[in-house]
Amino acid sequence: MADFLISDFGAVADGVTNNSNAIQAAIDAAFSAGGGRVVVPAGGTFLTGSFALKSNIEFHLEEGSRILASSDYADYLPEHSIDLLTGGVVVEDVLPRRAFMVAYQAHNLRITGTGEINGNADGFILERGRYIHSMRAPVGGKSQYMERPFTLFFIESDAVEIADVTIKDPAFWALRLTGCNNLEIHRIKILTDLMVPNADGIDIDRCQNVRIDSCTLITADDCISLKSCAGTAKYGVVENIIISNTYMKSTSGAITLGTEACGDIRNVIVSDCTVEDSHRGFAVRPREGGTVSNVHFLNCSVATRTFSDQWWGHGEALHVTASAWNEPSLGTDGNPERLLEGKVDGIRFTNITVQSEAGILIWGAHPELIKNVEFDEIRLEMVKSSKWPARTDLRPNDITPVIEGAHSAITMMNAESVAITNSEIVWDLKTAHEYRSALLISNVINFVQHQILMTPPTPTSQLIITS
Repeated sequence: MADFLISDFGAVADGVTNNSNAIQAAIDAAFSAGGGRVVVPAGGTFLTGSFALKSNIEFHLEEGSRILASSDYADYLPEHSIDLLTGGVVVEDVLPRRAFMVAYQAHNLRITGTGEINGNADGFILERGRYIHSMRAPVGGKSQYMERPFTLFFIESDAVEIADVTIKDPAFWALRLTGCNNLEIHRIKILTDLMVPNADGIDIDRCQNVRIDSCTLITADDCISLKSCAGTAKYGVVENIIISNTYMKSTSGAITLGTEACGDIRNVIVSDCTVEDSHRGFAVRPREGGTVSNVHFLNCSVATRTFSDQWWGHGEALHVTASAWNEPSLGTDGNPERLLEGKVDGIRFTNITVQSEAGILIWGAHPELIKNVEFDEIRLEMVKSSKWPARTDLRPNDITPVIEGAHSAITMMNAESVAITNSEIVWDLKTAHEYRSALLISNVINFVQHQILMTPPTPTSQLIITS
């Protein structure tokens, strides 16, 4: 495979010159040759606007290399917008259309090397906040949410591998994959400013057969999010996803299934992962009419804490909720799918070590929305570690966004066929008085408990069951 150095096509590593044309020329030359390795050489920073990757390309970032996304909205070329790139196949009204690095039907694509892809979030910050930043939209743009670019956005591209690179400071989602099958993501790092809104790590949208392993994900918003968005329905379900040996830290959630779930999400295994210092741990929360099923979390360590309510979550380590997003009587802002209720059927948590302020939450808008949830070999250490008052956060949910009041270690409300077995709740004696109970079970049909140990026994170590 021949090498195509971007510097041979006129790219300049001075951090000032816009190298979009030079990088695109190198990619086009490699593609025309039937494939090749496009190399970003070490030394300096290559500033660039948007560019498009193509089939049979290895985009290789040498150790010490760096490409930097332009902060000028004009440098995100119209031909790289999602609508034009896909010829109208993907038209989204809810999410941004821009991306820094794009790929459509780019099969056998590889992103490799130990260099850095920098999304330049600093260049999109309008005002730095105490807990969350305000971001800048283009003049005349709709909003900062609708306009900021994805750092990488691949659509309908099969047999993609991303390995070893660092994606730093994305201005929006770092890596979005839509309608892509047979994906391998290994040993990458995603490092965001922890106060940039919507700075997700990896978003898997209607993809099948995906393996994510040995990654480090430190992100403001969800580290990994599995979703089936409304505008990409032609690509089917999310299916056969394996996530393993990955470290996660988030201002919001570590792994989230179903924030946007117009289609089903099924057959997911999460194993041997570590979550630290996050607002939510593992969250199954379908909205928009989809069903999340056959998901297994096992052999993981999850540590969560509570912080500003400007971020979704409130310290839950293991979170299973199902509802609609919007109140039907109030209508919706052009997103009718948000009036539909999501469902859960078949979620297992096995051998999970948890340290948490808010423990475990199951909550359904109706009992029939959540079925067949099992917890086995859970060690749950309850300790209040932040200044923030307790509340149960059910967002995204405009109908019942929050429930005020003290947490229980395990709260289960409105569900069917739920079991917790061979598990232990460990209380921090200094803060145990701030909790309501060990288990709060309300309107759960067919609840099973077996061998739940309380250490040490305290007045809080009680079971409350209400109909």
